[in-house]
Amino acid sequence: MKDYLAKIIFLIHSVIVIFWIGLFFVPTRLWADKITFHFYLTLLIVANQFLWGLLIMPWTKKYRMICFLTTVNQLLRGKSISDEENYKHSFTKEFLGNFGITISHRFATIFTFTISTIITIQYFFFR
Repeated sequence: MKDYLAKIIFLIHSVIVIFWIGLFFVPTRLWADKITFHFYLTLLIVANQFLWGLLIMPWTKKYRMICFLTTVNQLLRGKSISDEENYKHSFTKEFLGNFGITISHRFATIFTFTISTIITIQYFFFR
């Protein structure tokens, strides 16, 4: 049952990330407020990772940006919050790994910040 729930959480996580990145491909002529929505969605996603990283620091003994969904998924897979497999795990790395694409954890973090920066620039200069 836990494995099935972990797969569902992974699927939900996948849909959220694909939607987040996919918004780049939606023309603003079709959705006038897309840039504003994308910006606030990004704030929510990144804030979730910063805040969750702070909240689990008593267990991890270090600060790492981590998504709440990643922690839930890793718990369902039998990893404790204090296990490095939880707080060093990267959804992006795992997702791309399913397609045979290998990336580092650092690249996944840089990717998140790059996407966030592009969205922020769009929000402040192109809406």
